[in-house]
Amino acid sequence: MSSTRNRAAFLAIGLLALAGCSDDPAPTDDTGGLPPGNGICLSVPQIDHTEIMSDKAIIFVMKDGKTYTNTMPIACPSLTMEKGFTYLNDAIEICSNAQTIRVLRSGNYCELGQFTPFQTPKLPADSSKP
Repeated sequence: MSSTRNRAAFLAIGLLALAGCSDDPAPTDDTGGLPPGNGICLSVPQIDHTEIMSDKAIIFVMKDGKTYTNTMPIACPSLTMEKGFTYLNDAIEICSNAQTIRVLRSGNYCELGQFTPFQTPKLPADSSKP
């Protein structure tokens, strides 16, 4: 009976040791001096306007014509309904995963996510024209 317990204990220890094994590199918090996220920051004075697409996505249109989507990690309740937000601080730029916004009337606080370049989808060419 003790032999069975010893084998079970040995097996459990072996499984625990293997659980930590992986070929993946160890995660690090070192961003090399870049802001957290994908390193995209937008200059606030260069933001022309924003378009709220959903409670999880906002499009930022820059004065130079570039457009970025910010997808929040968690839905921001009432953002779509309220149609507006403010930044919590007077930062000169906002960076991926580093900014909190406040929904205008409801007062909900929400964390922005990653900024990604956005391109308006092109409509397919009309094949009925010669």
